Amino acid sequence: MNNVPIDMEKAKKYSFRVRLREVFTDGLLTNLKWNFLFVLTSLPVFTMGASMAALSHCTNLLVKDDRVQYCAAKIYFAAFRQSLKKTIPLGLVILVLNTVLGFGLHFYIQMMGQIIMFVPMASLSLLVIIAVWSVIIHLMPSLFEDTDFDEFTVKVTETGIKELTAQAGRTALITMKKTLIALVISAVILALQLLYMPLTIPIVLTLGIAIPAQICAFSHTEPEILDY
Repeated sequence: MNNVPIDMEKAKKYSFRVRLREVFTDGLLTNLKWNFLFVLTSLPVFTMGASMAALSHCTNLLVKDDRVQYCAAKIYFAAFRQSLKKTIPLGLVILVLNTVLGFGLHFYIQMMGQIIMFVPMASLSLLVIIAVWSVIIHLMPSLFEDTDFDEFTVKVTETGIKELTAQAGRTALITMKKTLIALVISAVILALQLLYMPLTIPIVLTLGIAIPAQICAFSHTEPEILDY
C-alpha cells in the first residue's frame, strides 16, 4: 500500500496541463460546434447575453467533464433556452457598457499623442475594461446550478444577478493571476481577429470566439485532480 502523501499543488498543476492538452486537441471539434452556435444565436443581438452564458457554461463543463462532447449542441441549446429570460437585460447592459468603454479607450488613445493628460484617462479606461471582464468571465458560469447529461437539461440558479455579480467579483480577486492571464491571451486573440478583418472572418466563424471562451473557462474551473 502506497502511503506517500500527495502533493496537492503538484497534482493540480499536472491535472491542469493534461486537461488543457485534451480540451485543445480532442475537444477542438466540440469548440468548433459551440463557436458556430454562438454566432448563430447572437445574430438577434438582444440574445447575446444568453449566447455568452451558454458558451461559458459549455466551455466550463468541458474543463471538468468530457461527457459534454457527446451532446455538445443539446447542452448548448438547453443552457441558451434556460438562461434567455434572465440574461436579456444582462446582455444588453454588457453590450452597452463595453461599447461605451471601448469607444472611450479608442478616443483617449488617439488623443494622448496630442495631449498628455489623456494618458491616465486611457490607462483608467483599460483598467475598468479589465475589471468588467474579470467579473463577466466568472459571472456567466455561475448562472447555472446543474446539468443532467442523460436528460440534456440545464438548471439556472435562482440567485439574483446582484448577488451573483458580487460573488463573481470575489472569485476574480481570489483567482486574479489566472483571470488576468486568461484575459490577456483572450484579448490578444480577439484583437488580432478585429485588426485583420475581413481576412479573419473564417477564423471568427470557426474557432475565433470559442477558443478565448475556453481559455477563460480554465480561470474559473479547476479540472478534476488526476493520479500521477
